[in-house]
This record gives sequence, structure tokens and C-alpha cells, in this order.
Amino acid sequence: MPGETLPLDAAWSAARDALLRGLTHALSNRVMAITTLAELAAESPASDTTNDVLSSEARRLDALLHQFRLLSPAPPAPAEPLSIADTLPALVELAGRHPEVAGMPCDLRVAANVQPAYIDAGMLGRVVPPLVVAATRAARRTGASRVQIDVSGDAHWVVVRLAVGDAGSAGGPADAASHGSPAMQITDTGQGARYDLLLPTLAAARRRDRSSS
Repeated sequence: MPGETLPLDAAWSAARDALLRGLTHALSNRVMAITTLAELAAESPASDTTNDVLSSEARRLDALLHQFRLLSPAPPAPAEPLSIADTLPALVELAGRHPEVAGMPCDLRVAANVQPAYIDAGMLGRVVPPLVVAATRAARRTGASRVQIDVSGDAHWVVVRLAVGDAGSAGGPADAASHGSPAMQITDTGQGARYDLLLPTLAAARRRDRSSS
């Protein structure tokens, strides 16, 4: 990515290992809860309360299964239209399984009328969790109490911004040299940090295709 200063492949590999440990721990808790409930049900007819708890545990297991699937993003593929507002919340929730992120509030805000991005969908899955980890580390380093995640955009870019401390008001991202590929911009003020992930819009990709044909 233009402007990239993080070794994202290594960052994703490290984050994935830690996320796997966090998910495995959560899965172990769910299995233990279901095992205990099954033993109680074997001793006496299952009560409505037991059935409700079992149903709740089944939903939690289904959510864990979805997060396990997010740990294996699709391999690099041609760009496609993608709604960041629909995709991002699950990736932020997955990042919350990371031991360093657990307990750090991540506030997600999506502006109205954000255009679809035109990107390799698997790339977003490999980039967002490490960025949440990096922002959490910056928050703990600077004493910030939360990570603010904002999604905004214009005709050219969908911008995913993760900010902590005073870096959230440090201005907008600079325009990248090309609207053809994702870009990363990092700001560190010493009292805060900001990570801007710039994703080309579908409209920009179509304009680019028309101008090159």
C-alpha cells in the first residue's frame, strides 16, 4: 500500500495467532458450559431455564464459528464492490478477541451515504484486526480510554480511521497519488495516534476504467 509503514503481513500473522488463542479460550468456555448443562439435564428433566441457556450457548457457538471463519480470509483476488459498513463491525468484534484489545472500548461510527469500496475483500480481513491491535497499543501507551473508529468517504475514497488521543482531530487524510489502490497513512503526535485506511470507491474505479478505454 502507498504510504504503508507497518509490515502488514507480519502484523496479520502475529494478530491471527493471538486471536486464535483468544477464540480457543472462548470456545473452551462454551463447551464447558454446555457439558455442565448436559450433565444437569441427564439428572432431571430439562427445565425451561436449562433450555433457554442451551439455546443461548448455541447462539454463542454459532458466533464463534463465524469468527473462526474470519481468521482465514480469502486469498488475494480481483477487486469487487464491498460495503465497508456491512463488513467492518464483524472484523472489529473479531479483533476484540485479541488479549491486548480485550477490555478496550472500540466505538464504531459510520457516516451516512458512504459509497461502496472496490477492493480485494480478503485484504480488509487481513488489515483491520492488526490495525485495531496497533490502535489499542497506542491507546494504552498514551493513556487514552478508547479507540474511535470512523468510516467516511467522498467520491474517490472510503476512509476507515482508527484514532486515539488527540490525533483524532489532526485533520483529514492527504490525497494519495493514485485512486487505483488502497493506501495507508499513519499519524503519531506523541499524545495520540491515527491510522487512516483509504479504500478506492467503486465509482472511482469505474471512472478510471472509462478514462483508460
